[in-house]
Parts: sequence; structure tokens; C-alpha cells
Amino acid sequence: MARHRRSLDAGESDSDFSPEIESCFNEEEVDLSGEETETTDVDLQDNDDLDIEDQIQLFGGNIHPPEYYRRGIEEFNESSFVGEDYSPGSTILLDAIELQWQQFCNEVLSRDPHACFESISVGILYKFFEWRLNQKAGKDGRKLRGTTKSSSLGTAWKVFRLVYERAVGAKLDTKLNRNMHKVLRELAKKHALSDQKRANRCMTINDLKEQIETTLNTTRKSFDLGEHRILAVLFLLLLAPAGSRPTSILRLRFGDIRVALARDPEGGPHKILIRFTLEFTKSYLGTKDAKTFTIPEMMFDPSLLLSPHAFLLGILFRHQAFRASHLTSPRQLDELDIHPGERELSLPLRNDLKEVRIFRRAVKTLTGYEMSATKTITNGMIASWIKRVGEIMGLQYETIPYSLRYNAANEFDQSPNMSEALRNLSLDHANSVPFQKHYLGRIVRADPWAIIRREKPQQALIDQACSIGHSMSKRRPTGLTAEQTASVVSDPHVRRLTIQLRKLRPRSERHKKIQRELRSLKQKLKRELKQKIRDDWTDEQAVDDIERQLQGIGFAEPMVDDAIRPQRPAQKLLVKALTAPVGDTLEGQYQRRDNAIEAIVAYCSVEEGPTVRRCISSTTVSRENIHEPSEGDPLFLATVSVFVDNPKERPRRCFLCVGAALSLPRDDPRVEDKIGEFYTPGDLSKHFRRRHLSKLRDNDRPVCQVCDMTLSHKMHLQKHAIVVHGTVS
Repeated sequence: MARHRRSLDAGESDSDFSPEIESCFNEEEVDLSGEETETTDVDLQDNDDLDIEDQIQLFGGNIHPPEYYRRGIEEFNESSFVGEDYSPGSTILLDAIELQWQQFCNEVLSRDPHACFESISVGILYKFFEWRLNQKAGKDGRKLRGTTKSSSLGTAWKVFRLVYERAVGAKLDTKLNRNMHKVLRELAKKHALSDQKRANRCMTINDLKEQIETTLNTTRKSFDLGEHRILAVLFLLLLAPAGSRPTSILRLRFGDIRVALARDPEGGPHKILIRFTLEFTKSYLGTKDAKTFTIPEMMFDPSLLLSPHAFLLGILFRHQAFRASHLTSPRQLDELDIHPGERELSLPLRNDLKEVRIFRRAVKTLTGYEMSATKTITNGMIASWIKRVGEIMGLQYETIPYSLRYNAANEFDQSPNMSEALRNLSLDHANSVPFQKHYLGRIVRADPWAIIRREKPQQALIDQACSIGHSMSKRRPTGLTAEQTASVVSDPHVRRLTIQLRKLRPRSERHKKIQRELRSLKQKLKRELKQKIRDDWTDEQAVDDIERQLQGIGFAEPMVDDAIRPQRPAQKLLVKALTAPVGDTLEGQYQRRDNAIEAIVAYCSVEEGPTVRRCISSTTVSRENIHEPSEGDPLFLATVSVFVDNPKERPRRCFLCVGAALSLPRDDPRVEDKIGEFYTPGDLSKHFRRRHLSKLRDNDRPVCQVCDMTLSHKMHLQKHAIVVHGTVS
């Protein structure tokens, strides 16, 4: 459909912009020369019993009679079209504030909420927001986090104005709005709200490389499935050049990706192009135009850690996503050519994957994990992954996805190849005001002294000093020691709840409630203690380093954490392939890229699991991949031990875990974990119920790999477990 839109002046903001209105004419059905449309083009499905001539004579050329439109006007419901159209996230905020307003009016003022809207005053608003700041419990008695920043209070006020407008149908009085600014300042001062904004430090390209390298190397942070580790990197590599909102990247579907082999107009070998279209952007005041970003492959890339092509192609080959059924290996890309006279060879993806999200969760199954078909990775999940890796890197400031958006915005602003209009389009800003207010770094990324002295600015040093990684240190604490954790028990509130818990009957409702409160309080105190230690560490460690050097002692030896799990073979191969040196020849470059893609594909199926508990292997494994252990091999002995000779025999090994170990390479360290014995048969039964039976879905057909037998349903598995393997469930 053709679209009409008005241009935006420099002074217009989001609040002035109205959603685009689709034209009621379809260019394919309307003859723009002015002649009438052929009657045969009219859709007559509503009146199949009449021929075309009768309809034209009866309804004057329209498929509905005049009464249809007159009755429609009389019965039209305007309420559903009044007010702004907000995104689901904004609607949640509006509904939450409206619910609080209703609660305040009903329970505190004993008045009708709408009547309070009609007679609203500064006094009512003052007391409402004071009541809101004093609220300690929310829905169902849940403890509220509370408001700690004045900016949060300001956001609540902005949302309240929209709630008022939605309820009354008119904007709040201008004078009242001005008076509320003083009220908000008074409340912020009274409740000691912080006016410090979140640091908008940028994650530079060097910081990004360090973040990716740590994500791939660390064993302090584990993922259920190796594909999640790869997706955590791919997310960063797609977010960094687009500068988009994190949610729009997480909503990418396979259908939003286009891959092509392109001819280089400047000569040289063909290059792989990635085009990804972001449709799901912030939808305040109407849907935004979809934007497409094009990223060409960088030949002889000095670091494949920064190659979105390697990681995205790894995901595509992992899921056999190409429509050409014979395109199953990255090495086949080297053999492809572009037809003479053409500029690109498209590499289309399968149609059945168009609506499938790329960033999906891993779900537990009978014997392990698999990628969910519908459940997606949330913004909170990806943010927690990035934050944890930032802690492991030793960053002082909390790492957030928006750090990359800040960096892209500032790089776009300084680049001679990016205009102001193109920057605003990329960032989804109606004008430059949001960039100047929120994205332009408050830590100025310039060398002002060199500029006013007309010397060459030390820009590399300035970029490093202003980035999020300027204070990175591997010595920075990432967790609490045993002594620090134990100190939480001495907190008066913890002691009080502990005493209450001892006096209550176990498993009673009161006991469960106090137990939850105690657990939440301990977790809160641990978080606060950890954050305080991290905040104080920079200055305290600097003083210690200075004193030691002045005393001639030198730096202290770094502490070695023996509890860190070593890298497993698959992770070592992945890191080795992605950090391989640049080749001198084109063939060497292709081989380096293909090796990296193959390592990514192989690692996607690795199940990491928790770092301290038994890990679970993949769900479905073909019998060809299962090796038969030789006699005397520990795996052979474990396999034999899970079969029983009489109904009363109770082994202490899990036959499903042993079966999963048969599909692993002989030197895989997980084999030893899977064939280990439990302390008692009762412990095995608990493991079997919690780790296997609870993950079995109604329509699943479980497989016993040690017997090479497919079972019909859950009860069949339980019967097989007790009869053949002596496992009670």
C-alpha cells in the first residue's frame, strides 16, 4: 500500500509525530490516469448470489447498500479509537500507575478515582506520590524494590500524565504541570533520592573484543547449551554496528536475514554480505519504518572475534537454514561464483524458518537440552549474561547492552560518512534532541587542551579513558569469599527471621513464608555486600599498590582460583579457531574463516550445564554416533552395571546418563561425570525424578540408549526403569 507521511521539522519531537496513515487506494487496483476501474476487478465475494450487473444497478456501483454505511455510523464505537496507541511495554507502565491511583483513591481518600481526576489538585498529587514512595509492599504482599533515583520519580510523573489523559480525554493543566516540578524536587529531597544518572560510557571496539573474548573463554559463566554462548556473542556483533535497541535484535527472525555473495566493485574476491532488517523497534506513536543494515565481509580480518559473518553463518549452518539443500558446509561457499554480468548471488534461507526467532531459549528435555521452537531469550536474560561477563572481565561499571548503542550513536555523530539525518534514522530518533540529552557522552570524548593549543589530539588515549573499559582489572573481585558470605548471618534481621523459623512447624504455610523472606533477605545482603566491595576496591587496591611499590615490595602475586573449571576440548577448539592468525593467501583466509564457522557449528550442540552439578547431554542422538566401549573400559563397566538380574537389585548409576555418555567422545571429561555412582539408590531415584522424569512432556517418546529402545510414554519409561535397570521412580 502506498503511504503518506509528513516531513519532520528540526524542532519536532516524538510527541508531535503522528502514525503514518495508509492510503485507502491500492496502486495496483487504481488507474492513475483517471479512468474508472474495470468492474471485473471489484471483489464481489459478499454477494456471490447476484451477478455484477445486478449489483451495480442495485447498489450504485458499490458492493454494499447505503443502509450498510448509515447503520455503521450509528453503531460505530469511537472509544477504541480515542487516545494514543502505546506499545505493550508502555501499556504495562500505564496500567501499573493507574492501579496505584485507584488503590490510593479507594483505600486512602475513600473517593472514586475518576472523581479525583476531575477535581485533581497539587495537594492530591503531592500526597499520591508521597504515598507511592512510602509503599513497601505491592500486589499479593510482595516487597517492593522502592524508588531510589529522582529520575525514576520523574518517569512516574510522566506516565501519570498519560494515565490522566487516557482517563479524562484531555491533557493535564499546564500550570498544574509546572507546579508539579517543584513538588517532585521537594519529594526527591525529602526521601533522599539520588539525582545521579546512569553512566552512559561507551563500549568501544576494543572493549567489545575483550567482552567477546571473555565470553568465549570463561568457565566462570556457563550456559545450558553451547549455542547460547554463541548467541551471546552474535547479539553483541549485530547490536554494535546497528546501534539499535537491544529488543529489536532479540526479535530478529531468520526471515529478517538475507545473505548474498557480492562482487566487489573495487576488484578482489567476492565477499559475503549480511543484510538484517529490524522491524520490531520502539512503537511509541505508531510503528516505525523497518531499517535494513548491510555488513560486508572483511577479508583478512585481523580478528575473527569481531566477525559477525563467522558467528551468523555458524548459526545458519547449525540449523541447515539455506534453501539450497546441498549447501551444508561453509567450505562450499568458497566454490560458488556469481553469474557473469550480475553483481550478487543470493543465498536464500528456508521458507519454513521465516517466522522462527534466532535468539531462542534452551528447554530441558528427558536427557538434556534443546533449542525451543517458540520461547525466546528475553532482554533480562541477555542483560544478565552481559553483566556477568563484564564482572569477570574486571570492569568497574555495570556492563549493559545500551553501552554499545551509546558507542554507535557517538561514532555515527563523529563520522564524516554519516549525516545527522542518517544517524537519527539509525537510532529511531525523530530529531537530535534525544541524542544530545541521553546519548552524547557526558564524559566528553575529546582532547580539549590539544584542540585549543592546535596540537594533534591524543584521541586513542581519550577514547580509552572515556570508555567503559578504562578501569578494567582481572584482580577486581567477582564474588564473595566464604568469610564474606558467612558474615551475612550476623545481620540483625537475618538473626530475627532465623529465630522465628526455628519456632515454626516445618512445611507449614507460615514456615514457608518466613523461609522465602529469609532467603530473599540473604540474597539481597549478599548483592549489596558484593557491590560495596567492588565499589571500594579501586581506591583501596590503588593505595595498596602504591604503598607496596614505595616500600620496594612490588605488586602482590595474583590469587589463583582453583575452583575454576578448566576449559573442555570443544571450548578450546572454538577459541583456537576464532583466534587463528591471519593467513597470507586468499585460500588461507578462506580456510581460517571456514574452520571458525565449523568450530561454531560444532560447539552449538555442546551442553555445558551448571559448573558444579552433573551436566546433561543432548536429547536425541543417532545410534551411529554411539561407540561401543571395550571390556575393561570404565564406560563398559558402567554400562553393564545399569542392568539388573533380579527385581530386588538396585544399581547406583543412572542408565539414561550412562546412555548419554555413550554418544560422547572417549576423551570427553563429561563421561566421568555421567558414569559416576550415587551414594545410595535413593539418591539415584531423586536424580531420576528431578533431572529426567520432570522434563518429559506428554507427547514425548523417550529413548533408552543403553538398550537402543524407544519407549511409548512416561509410564513405559518408569516400568522399563524398574524392570530392566532397577531404578525406582
